[in-house]
Amino acid sequence: MVNEFAQTGRNAGLDETVDALVAAAARQDDMAEGHSRRVARYALAIGERMGLSPEELQDLKHASGLHDIGKVAISRRILNKMGHLSPAEFAIMKQHSNIAIRIISKVEGLRNAAPLVKHHHERFDGKGYPDGLVGLSIPLGSRIIAVAEAFDILSTDVPWRDAMSWEDALAEISSCTGTQFDPAVAQALHQVISEGLIER
Repeated sequence: MVNEFAQTGRNAGLDETVDALVAAAARQDDMAEGHSRRVARYALAIGERMGLSPEELQDLKHASGLHDIGKVAISRRILNKMGHLSPAEFAIMKQHSNIAIRIISKVEGLRNAAPLVKHHHERFDGKGYPDGLVGLSIPLGSRIIAVAEAFDILSTDVPWRDAMSWEDALAEISSCTGTQFDPAVAQALHQVISEGLIER
């Protein structure tokens, strides 16, 4: 698959903007850049499997790369805290979705990606944030990013636990379909991995 942040044709300037924003996020969170690139790679593979148009894939590429950009405004103490956040800390952390919108909406070419970023923490059962959207009312790109991000978090080493195998990460996502995740998106992730369309 082509590098998810590759600069091509008329999108080169926009891709450079995305790269710069992702690099800015990495200054606040050491793991942010690698995470964003992997999430973009997984999301694009899922999006292609689900038949998104080239324009939709472009928006998904940018949104998945920038899904955590709002964390630039969250303190490192909260971002790097070991263990569970307190209710007050979690309330602060949840603000990153709306902060991201204020950043992304200032770039003309990213405006279609902005809603995908805003809603990537919605849950299929309506218990997510920021707006408590349910099921198919959540933008498809947001549902894709949610699955791609969860898969990356589960299958990557983090300070508080070792990475799961891809098989165990897929099983964990499957156990949360219909509640946290869109079953169709989770199935698409299974397919692209089983068919070897994502490199390990």
